[in-house]
Amino acid sequence: MRTHKVAEMLSQLARALKGAPDMELEQLLQSVRSPLEGRTSTIAVNISTLAELSRLDKSEWTRFILNYGLPIETRGRDASRDILGKILRYLEDNPEALRRLKHQATAQVKPSPELAKALEWLLRDENK
Repeated sequence: MRTHKVAEMLSQLARALKGAPDMELEQLLQSVRSPLEGRTSTIAVNISTLAELSRLDKSEWTRFILNYGLPIETRGRDASRDILGKILRYLEDNPEALRRLKHQATAQVKPSPELAKALEWLLRDENK
């Protein structure tokens, strides 16, 4: 790594620390460590879900985009994983669209309470 890149990263860290509440460094480090320690099983479940989603074909992803009215363009040469990546990037960049998708998805699965609970758990907001 180049020295200027390290300097840039240190400047970003300094801005982040100045913008955060004033606290003991150990307290800050503990608050960063704690959420990560309990997330291992959640990450495993989410990776498993992503692996299953990557098996869907292009036509299913295209139908998904149309059904939920997502403004995502797909090209004929896009692979299904490319489309999945576009959907994930769009939802990451548009939190309101993600909330709307969660609401629509949970509203559609009312006939099966078990499925609704599983979907709710998968779509739950980690920030709550």
